[in-house]
Amino acid sequence: MKKFLSLLLAMAMTLSLAACGGSPAQDTPSSEEPADDTQQTEETSGIDASTLYAIGGGATGGTFNAMGNLFVQFFNDAERFGQFSSTATTGGVQNVIFMENGTTDFGIIGQSVFVQAVDGTDSFAETGPDDNLVIIAPLYSAIFQQFVSKDIKSEADLRGKKLIVGGPGSGDLAIAEALYAAMGMTFEDFEPLYLGSTEGAETMKDGHADGAIALTQLPFSTFVELTNADKAYLIPLEQDTIDAMCEPGDHSYPSYYPAVIPADTYKNQTEELPTFATGTYLCCRADLSEELIYEMTKYMWENIERLNTLHAAVADLTIDAVKDIEGMPIHPGALKYYQEQGVL
Repeated sequence: MKKFLSLLLAMAMTLSLAACGGSPAQDTPSSEEPADDTQQTEETSGIDASTLYAIGGGATGGTFNAMGNLFVQFFNDAERFGQFSSTATTGGVQNVIFMENGTTDFGIIGQSVFVQAVDGTDSFAETGPDDNLVIIAPLYSAIFQQFVSKDIKSEADLRGKKLIVGGPGSGDLAIAEALYAAMGMTFEDFEPLYLGSTEGAETMKDGHADGAIALTQLPFSTFVELTNADKAYLIPLEQDTIDAMCEPGDHSYPSYYPAVIPADTYKNQTEELPTFATGTYLCCRADLSEELIYEMTKYMWENIERLNTLHAAVADLTIDAVKDIEGMPIHPGALKYYQEQGVL
């Protein structure tokens, strides 16, 4: 009987403790203990590090391709924005198209193609203005270079020749169409060869093409090899051609600005050559989250010295270059960062 009463008393005490919130020793932390900081950050942040993103670059051997691969490495190293991969493309025009249809999320785009896309002209006349294309950051200035075989001395000599104009859907092709129109020519006035940088260089090296164009940094390694082998030479552009290329016309923004190729940039180029140049941008879709692009932009500029070491094209890039895109369509996340820094 005493044992039975003792058992009842023990059960009553247990129920009393439970009713008052008491409990035996617990393995789980109390509600007063601070939550894990890492877990809290992941729960409150709108950035999912497991999200897959694709960056459109350009043709193999070109600077766009190198830039696409560079930013894949750069942002993957951060291990907090997502998982990035590079998508092979023919260049700027295709990068815009791929972002429009959701194949890619980011892309390397030249200023001229960007202007055409946001205005819905030239290569984008059928699709109309692209309101979902915005800039994250400027990267480098691309200088137009017309390489030719030794029997070509001026623009007039280009007629009737075999000229490499870029791959189908590439930014080079869009530039070639505008350039030769500024010279008073159409593609019917010569034989166009639709090849990218690497294939074009090999074709000139083999003597199967008379000219090729490049809109990229100085010097362009692909053409350094050709000029060193005496397989290609530079010619200057006429001032009327430069003026025509730099005129905004009906576009919302200018596509090009006057520039020069300094003397001795390439072998046998002893004089400064007049030409035009354009900006090159890291772009994205406007519908990507403001928080994501803000943090990516911040990471880029706070680590600019490391980015400078990854490719010669961006070796001299500083945040001051952002002033060149003032007034253009910029992603709200990037714009927020630039305004915080007092750059825009």
